[in-house]
Amino acid sequence: MEYVKLLGPLLGPAWPYLKPLLHKLLPYEIRVGELAKDVTKLRKVKSKVQHKVKDEENRNERAIDDGVIRWLEEVDVVVSDYEDFLEDEDRPYAVCSDGYLPKPAIRCRLSKIVNDIAGRVGVLLQTSNDDDFSCWLGPPSYDADFDNIRYEMFESRNQTMGGIMAALADSKVGVIGVYGWSGVGKTSLIKEVAKKVKGNMFDVVVMVNVTSRPDIRRIQGQIAEKLGMKLEGESESGRAAQLGERLKDPKEKTLIILDNMGVKLDFNMLGIPSKNNDDSQMNHKMKDLSARRSYALKTEEFDASILRKVEDPLARYEGCKILMISKSEQLLLSQMDGKAIQTFCVKALTEKEAETMFKTMSEIDNENSLFKALAAQISKKCIGLPMTIVATAKALKNKSLPVWEDAYRNLERQNLIAVPEFSTKLSYNLLENDELKHTLLVCARMSHDALLTDLVRNCIGLGLLQGIYTVREARDRVHALVGELKELSLLSDSFSSDRFTMQDIIRDAALSIASQQMHTFALTKGKLEEWPDMDKLERYTAISLQHCDVTDIMKKFPESINCFRLRVFHLDNKDPHLEIPDNFFTGMKELRVLILIGVRLSCLPSSIQCLKKIRMLCLERCKLGENLSMIGELETLRVLSLSGSDIDKLPAKLCKLAKLQIIDISNCFKLREIPAGVLSSLAGLEEFYVGNSPIHWIDEGQGNASLSELRQLDQLTTLGIQIPEITHMPKNLFFDKLDRYNIVIRDSNSYSVWDIKMLEMCETSRFLALQLENGFDIHHQKNIKILFERVENLLLGQLNDVEDIFCELNYEGFPYLKYLSIVSNSKVKSIINSENQKHLEKVFPKLESLFLYEVNNMEHICYSQLTSDSFCKLKIIKLNMCGQLKNVFFSSTIKHLSALESIEVSECNTLKEIVTSEVENRGGQIRFPELRSLTLKSLSELIGFYTNGASPEEQVSNELFDEKVYI
Repeated sequence: MEYVKLLGPLLGPAWPYLKPLLHKLLPYEIRVGELAKDVTKLRKVKSKVQHKVKDEENRNERAIDDGVIRWLEEVDVVVSDYEDFLEDEDRPYAVCSDGYLPKPAIRCRLSKIVNDIAGRVGVLLQTSNDDDFSCWLGPPSYDADFDNIRYEMFESRNQTMGGIMAALADSKVGVIGVYGWSGVGKTSLIKEVAKKVKGNMFDVVVMVNVTSRPDIRRIQGQIAEKLGMKLEGESESGRAAQLGERLKDPKEKTLIILDNMGVKLDFNMLGIPSKNNDDSQMNHKMKDLSARRSYALKTEEFDASILRKVEDPLARYEGCKILMISKSEQLLLSQMDGKAIQTFCVKALTEKEAETMFKTMSEIDNENSLFKALAAQISKKCIGLPMTIVATAKALKNKSLPVWEDAYRNLERQNLIAVPEFSTKLSYNLLENDELKHTLLVCARMSHDALLTDLVRNCIGLGLLQGIYTVREARDRVHALVGELKELSLLSDSFSSDRFTMQDIIRDAALSIASQQMHTFALTKGKLEEWPDMDKLERYTAISLQHCDVTDIMKKFPESINCFRLRVFHLDNKDPHLEIPDNFFTGMKELRVLILIGVRLSCLPSSIQCLKKIRMLCLERCKLGENLSMIGELETLRVLSLSGSDIDKLPAKLCKLAKLQIIDISNCFKLREIPAGVLSSLAGLEEFYVGNSPIHWIDEGQGNASLSELRQLDQLTTLGIQIPEITHMPKNLFFDKLDRYNIVIRDSNSYSVWDIKMLEMCETSRFLALQLENGFDIHHQKNIKILFERVENLLLGQLNDVEDIFCELNYEGFPYLKYLSIVSNSKVKSIINSENQKHLEKVFPKLESLFLYEVNNMEHICYSQLTSDSFCKLKIIKLNMCGQLKNVFFSSTIKHLSALESIEVSECNTLKEIVTSEVENRGGQIRFPELRSLTLKSLSELIGFYTNGASPEEQVSNELFDEKVYI
């Protein structure tokens, strides 16, 4: 073996070519021994990669690269061949044994096998990569969860916040509880804490609203979404197991915040691991005031003290940390059996703080002594609860002195418990118009974290919006109304901008108002023991039964009920065997809104035909039979939703619904047929949702629906659709008329690494995903290219003949685009290239995130002289497996990236530096003032971050960043 090594310096340039040949001259026995070692090493590497694959497949946003799958398959083949070699019965005759010389023919044959296997093993070892190899487009930003725009920090809260921060930093504490009266500001305080620890103590902070009637699936789904996971299967236990595996990952430090806990939870059923590793019985509950003082820190000391001391807050705890928020300390202690939990009380504001807050929110004139005196008296009656203070102050803002005096007198009559409810009723009574009042009461009947889309549909169904005739106008009006109710603190922001929520105190008060004034009956997650008496039923205007047990009462009650004034019937069913009696709706002739969710309707109740005034019909997640034709008789319908229901064909009689404005048949996974002529007959249709329903679109005149029918819908402004084959797309479709859209166009079976769900979660009105191969030319698809003008969220797969995104797809610079993702594309060379420009342009002025995965021919992202507004809002850039990329930025573009917060680059094997300096900019300084995270993985050719002629140790200077960067 030594002589082979000595030949290297002598042979010079010829050595790499001769080395493999000379290696074959080594004795057979030595080569067999080396092969055994290499195969053992390969098996270990394979084990690591398999473990990584399993971990990645638990994440919804991660798609395992095809190259990794092929590598694993090739390893299995070569290991199998090696095992066959070991079992070869001629092996003993290839070596010296018992004084006999080896047989030349056998030794020669086996030697060739050894050389072949050794070569393949060597290649597999060289191409192995057990680092991050998946396609991670990343979950959308959930920073909105912790928006606290109106939050005020009070001196009385500093001590509590300091204690919570210290407990989060303590590796011995796994569960933290925060309690206090309703409306005292617990959630607002914890949102401030979350903003401070996210990215410092914890990689991920997840906040979910539990409520007193927890929906396990909803909570699991929200946690999964915020972790970027897709939960497979239907069972709650199976979903919990998937979450548990993810949350136990020691590489990712996670804080789970469970807000608004009203009952004890089963953490295991939720999927939240909560077992203390050292099984200590230590109770960290802090009752002693002096003990509390040891945790007290001023807010300005947080970053300088606590955060800097944190080494590994999860080092002694299995899984994630948990922070629970509840009205009851006893509930928090019982959740953990009083063990391994540290609790903190959020107390009411002091009288001085309450008075200051009330005056600020009511915007009173400081020179008016009468208002000032009343403000002090009223704020005192609000017992230091920020929610009550804010609601009361905003209700009284700009009101006359007599209104203030009347409010004070009414407050004096309230007992301590009734004060929060009084503030809501005061706000309701002082609302400016009936639209606001009715909207608030409708919101109270809806679920937590309700969709604004559902509120719009309810308002249209009830006809609440005066002078509004189109869905677009209705949406604008509803958004304005919700904004006003939020401004009055009667509604709150939810975990995304397309949802809203309502605090339980306000909801209870609003439902009380609705019951007294509007004669409504609402029950959630209870058991309906008996129907209300006949007198009440005749007065009811709304009945809402959500997730209630009504099976027994349906069996006992007559087939119909007389609700002559009823306008809303909402049943969200939890019993899969429940069936609605055939004549059940006979006595509901004034009904405007009928919502049945999760009901078995093998045959639609014939009494539905009696609903001659109905405007909204929702049969969602229902098992529907074939007899749906009677829906076509409901000629007053404005909104029809069959979303998620078991249906394979729409009835032809839907063509009679001339007033229909919204139809939602999304997520109907068996729906394939829409009779020809149905869509084109819906002349008033404004919104059409058919995403995730496998409609068999065909060419015009062949019996089933064709896309060309949509051309005849002059009022259509919103479209959600997936088009599996572009061959069925007619010319001049109408896309230029759309205000909102979610459009996916792809060739069949081209979804290998796409994760549409995660990208759709980004909160935008216009989403477009394209995958056009098989000879399709985007330049000849004017219907599609027109969508680029206003698209906000764009996902591009393979596109033929597109090398420059800006120049070839939209020369206006994508003025509205916020999210751009390019996945598995072998053609694109740049996002924008100055060689293709005719003049300077403002490009991507609103772009917030750029994700590139497996863009194999990308040479540079941006090589151009840009205007000052270009890329000015870009916050996140993630690059993975871009094989031709030499750099991420040119130094001349850095000045445009003042908002950049996160850079992640991995497996770009030709990348030499992150920033390259052009000749004319040599010696210049670069800065990323907002950069918080820099992640560089598996960059084999990387020389440095920004060389600019500097020595390696000087290449990344602290002057590049104004804040700490985590690598």
